Amino acid sequence: MKKALFSKVAGSLLLSAGLLASGVAAADETVTFQPGGVATFGITHNGAGSFSDTFLFSVDTASWLSGSAIVGYTAPGGQLKPNFDITGVTFFSEVNGVRTDLAANVVGDDSLMFGVPTLLQAGTYGFTVTGSLANGLAAGSYAGNLAVAPVPEPSTYAMLGLGLGLLAFTARRKSGAKLG
Repeated sequence: MKKALFSKVAGSLLLSAGLLASGVAAADETVTFQPGGVATFGITHNGAGSFSDTFLFSVDTASWLSGSAIVGYTAPGGQLKPNFDITGVTFFSEVNGVRTDLAANVVGDDSLMFGVPTLLQAGTYGFTVTGSLANGLAAGSYAGNLAVAPVPEPSTYAMLGLGLGLLAFTARRKSGAKLG
């Protein structure tokens, strides 16, 4: 009887340690942009306490980056309340495994809007979302999206300028023919 009780207690302790370790040692998530330049991200946490989630992404050409996120809501006692308190979003660049923080603008609490005010060059980047479960809840979720807007290459501007020049030349030529 004592042996069976001891094995159950030991098994419970090992299971609890495994669950605690799994919450702390979360791997980085990779975010992939769809053809329109938008990517989605999100996490569900089961277990009270704080969290720190890291998402990685890469851009192929120089781009502007913006995004948004919203926390999930629950209705304990019939009143809607957010189930997460997001305390920060930090962006970084990653070169050869070294992460360097980037300046970022983050606005909001339950619904966040964020962006990097500098142009991102082709490379690997990421962001970390930190916070905790709110209102003493045991589980919660948040989700969001990222959008990249590539900067047109110089050849695109050259073609635009050439097209506008041709339109101006044609318009001037037609107006000149009416005068003569």
